[in-house]
Amino acid sequence: MKKQITVVGAVLLEQGKILATKRNDDRILGTLWEFPGGKVETGETHQQALVRELIEEFDDQIVVGDRVATSRHEYDFGVVNLTAYYAKFLTHNFDLIAHSKVEWISQNQLKTLNWADADQAIANALMDADLSQVKFDEIN
Repeated sequence: MKKQITVVGAVLLEQGKILATKRNDDRILGTLWEFPGGKVETGETHQQALVRELIEEFDDQIVVGDRVATSRHEYDFGVVNLTAYYAKFLTHNFDLIAHSKVEWISQNQLKTLNWADADQAIANALMDADLSQVKFDEIN
């Protein structure tokens, strides 16, 4: 049986655009686009994992909102179970540690990128979403 890998992704929204990130060429699934995030560690909630991953990947603070969608894809290295959540930046350091490129894209541009397979299902779900209805709890 293949290793099960639980990962979370952030669908970061800003001014009606969605953040897409391109993996560094030297990483697994290098050159493919994804939603930033990563593995959920033992004892973490999905939301805690996303907050930690965005600090690690960009040195940025985020607030996590509602779940967007889930996907499951079997790769050579294991089965990725991805859950994506809407999120927004509280800071904008954008230190690119795990990615070679970031782009703010429109919903129409979602279908133009070469997504990692697990992320493709999330991109598909976003194409029909009403992003104007996405709300975040107020930050105190």
